[in-house]
Amino acid sequence: MSDTSQGPGWWQASDGKWYPPEQAPGGTPSPGSGVATVDIGGSFSYGWGKFSQYAGALIVAVLVMWVLNLIVQAIGFAFDSLVLRLVFGLLAVLVSAVASFGLTNVSLKIVNGQPVEISDAFPTGPRVGAYAITAILIQIIVTIGLYLCIIPGVIAAVFLWFGHFVVLDEDVAPGDAISRAASLVQGNFGSVLGFIILALLINLVGAILCLVGLLVTIPMTTVAAAYVYKGLKGQAAAA
Repeated sequence: MSDTSQGPGWWQASDGKWYPPEQAPGGTPSPGSGVATVDIGGSFSYGWGKFSQYAGALIVAVLVMWVLNLIVQAIGFAFDSLVLRLVFGLLAVLVSAVASFGLTNVSLKIVNGQPVEISDAFPTGPRVGAYAITAILIQIIVTIGLYLCIIPGVIAAVFLWFGHFVVLDEDVAPGDAISRAASLVQGNFGSVLGFIILALLINLVGAILCLVGLLVTIPMTTVAAAYVYKGLKGQAAAA
């Protein structure tokens, strides 16, 4: 509220005061207005633009993710012992939880306007442990939900979709990251679900293109997800 207009979209009420666009009757909050928004079209446009700008670091992050998973799975299948296969199976779960760290880290740096380097694509640093625990907890919760007639798992996946971003961006404990992610989605469940469905369809197209397309679609949709995450926090992604 102000005695004078503060910019485009500000409107004057009957009390003679000026109010921001997001407080207009029937108005739509804009990104960065402090009000949670989900701009699906804008997110993918942003993701494509930033992929073009940071393709090197983003592609390396995807390759690191794939290589880590492939190495552990290959070692596990090399053993005849059921016990050793079980051990490497558990190790594969842990590696899978850590593998996406670099991609999430690079995507967050992009939307936060921070410098991006190739080294950011690797899972290193003090937050790797918290990230892994968060990823494993989310996987457990969603898996249990899927066994309970599928729908609870889908609901859990939508509410916890941004837990990976929260644990890195806000540097909180895994439990706090999960509850924070759920609170961000609350009130925007339908929009977030629509974003996720479209992101999965885009990655399906990438997979059909001999998997090479995934080197483009996975980082693009992850940056788009980071953009949506910022919008849910009422913040604008870096230009």
